[in-house]
Amino acid sequence: MLKVIDVDGLFSEFISDYVYKNVGKTSPEEIENRVSELYLEFGDRKLPALDGLSPNEYYKKATAKELVELLKRHLDNGVEVPDFLCEALTEKEDGATALIDGLKKSEEEQLLLYLMNMLDGKDLTSALERLINLIEWDYTEPVREQATAMLYDYANAVKDLLLSRIDQVDIVRRACFVEILSHAEKDQRVFDLLIEEFLKNQNQIPLYAGYLGKYGDEKALPYLYEAIEKEKIDYNDFEELRFAIETLGGEYTKERDFSRDKAYKKIKESKNKPN
Repeated sequence: MLKVIDVDGLFSEFISDYVYKNVGKTSPEEIENRVSELYLEFGDRKLPALDGLSPNEYYKKATAKELVELLKRHLDNGVEVPDFLCEALTEKEDGATALIDGLKKSEEEQLLLYLMNMLDGKDLTSALERLINLIEWDYTEPVREQATAMLYDYANAVKDLLLSRIDQVDIVRRACFVEILSHAEKDQRVFDLLIEEFLKNQNQIPLYAGYLGKYGDEKALPYLYEAIEKEKIDYNDFEELRFAIETLGGEYTKERDFSRDKAYKKIKESKNKPN
């Protein structure tokens, strides 16, 4: 059974020893610049604490499933998870399978975040329902945000599920669903939803105008033009609306006076300051 070892603590000892041996030979700046290089060197160093194996050897000999379990035990014991463990896991041929299996079975949020980060760039097709659950259910904002971002590339695959469930979730999770759907291909149902949310959330113009720009359907232009023409619009909302309009192939050239707008004045003042 693999042991929970504070490998990063051993690396700190390695660095301390290196500094001691190079006093007067190498400046602190040079040592700092070499930390990444020294970490790689340390990865191939045989260590008694790892049964005479190097960190790379120790973790690469394990199965992906064993590494996921070891990751969990590191977190449970409050021991820093070494990069060598994570790299060995993501490089395994069945690493993605083990990570997704762990994602489906785990409830500890710190572990979930580790697993999600290591799934970056992997095929998530078999994890889509679980990622939606991580948004729907009572998890913290970091987990919810990470799951949302991971579903961007799968917006078409989860589109029907999100549309069928969007009225069953609260306003925070509804916004996550809308954000994902803004990455989907054109679909009248999605367009209608994005317009509905844009019109309902006039206190969050930059966010919802951005979703319309991202979605890329020029049919949204009349709604954006109507919003940007409002007399009491503030400068930040104006700029975001104009950007969304331009993203969809439109333009807005009408001169507007924002001389009394606080955000506009701050921007002008910063531009007028001498370098």
